[in-house]
Formats: sequence, structure tokens, C-alpha cells
Amino acid sequence: MQWMMTRAVAVLSGLLALAACSQVEAPQADGVCWRMDRVSGQSPKYSELARGVGNLENCAVLLEAVRLQGQASADGAYQGYFIFVDASGVSSAKHPDSFRYPIFQPPQRAQIDRDLRRLMAARGGRLPDAAELSLERK
Repeated sequence: MQWMMTRAVAVLSGLLALAACSQVEAPQADGVCWRMDRVSGQSPKYSELARGVGNLENCAVLLEAVRLQGQASADGAYQGYFIFVDASGVSSAKHPDSFRYPIFQPPQRAQIDRDLRRLMAARGGRLPDAAELSLERK
């Protein structure tokens, strides 16, 4: 009986390790904000949105600008973290299926959206450059 229990624990440990290894990881490149495209049943594809991005929040703002240009969602990644942007909110997680932490509260997002719309209008509808962003934390 002890032998069967030891074997069951070993098998379960192996399965858990295998499941952890198969988790999707976000790109780790320093200062690069990525746009993520997901197709059901496939690994995500990443395209570089901007370089020289100072922090996760600024990357989230750039992704929010993409959403404001008419995309239903604008998911992305920054230095090993996923960023999820859709009509319901802006959040971040280490893995796609883990708990998503809010990046901006609704009043913050409303202000960011107003500022982005004004900035993009001044730029003829184009996305802002990473250098143009500076979030003030209150």
C-alpha cells in the first residue's frame, strides 16, 4: 500500500511539473511593449508595438490607445507580464490563466482615455510614441 501511495505522489508531481512547463510565457525583452494576437488552439503571436517603454503602466496605455482606435481588445505583454485590455478593464497577469490584477481603476482609465483621444487627435489619429507618455501616480 505504501508503495502505491509513493508511486501516485510521484506521478502527480510529474504531471504538475509538466503542466507548469507548458504554461505560456510573455516575452522578457527590456523596455519593449508587445501586441499579442491569440488564435484559438495556437500559441500567441507577438508584434513589437514600441521600444524604450519605461514601465508596464506605459505599455498598458499604449495598448489602450490601440483599443481606442477601434479594436475590441488589445492584449499585449511587457517584460514577462501579460497585459489584457478590453472594454471591461486593463489588467495584468504573469500567465494568461492566472488572476489578473487591475492596472488602472475606472476613474484613472477615464482620464487616460481623455488624454489619449486628445493626443491622438493632435497626431492625426496615430498612436502616441512611448517617449510622449508619462503617467502621474497619485
